[in-house]
Amino acid sequence: MKALFLTTGFCLLAALRAQNSSSLALNNRQFSGKWYMKALVMKDNIPIKKVSPIFVLVLDNGDLEFSFAHTMYGQCLELTTVLEQTDVPSHYSAFEGKSQLEVQLSSVKDHWLIYCDAEKEGMHFTTTQLIARDPKENLEALEEFKEFTQKKGLVPDNLAILEQMDKCEPKSD
Repeated sequence: MKALFLTTGFCLLAALRAQNSSSLALNNRQFSGKWYMKALVMKDNIPIKKVSPIFVLVLDNGDLEFSFAHTMYGQCLELTTVLEQTDVPSHYSAFEGKSQLEVQLSSVKDHWLIYCDAEKEGMHFTTTQLIARDPKENLEALEEFKEFTQKKGLVPDNLAILEQMDKCEPKSD
């Protein structure tokens, strides 16, 4: 479970960092702030149903600090970490090269499409994610995300539209 959480967190953070190096890059002041993971597809079942906003801080050296939380199997998991820049735009790695990420800007304003292939603690994860500045549903972005997911070899039938939460709260009995 910890491996899945760390891998998902890395994928989110790297995606946010990748858009900063694109031709549509935002300046650092605009880039810092709140982001939302709106949809997720995993190769296998998706145990993540709720996510908090992702808070990003661009550090002086260009690295990013981010924090977010999500629920998985009834537990709230919180993560704060730093992702270091690499030399290859739109491609990132983590966990000693065992996690690879590719980011593509959506044709829909303020939306990004993410593909992540990762291995952590002997577990393999392949995901696509749709992230945006605004948590509101956008059908055009969702359709483009489904096409992107299929091109990456995943099944859009495994799509989860994630519920947004303000903060991490334990599952109530």
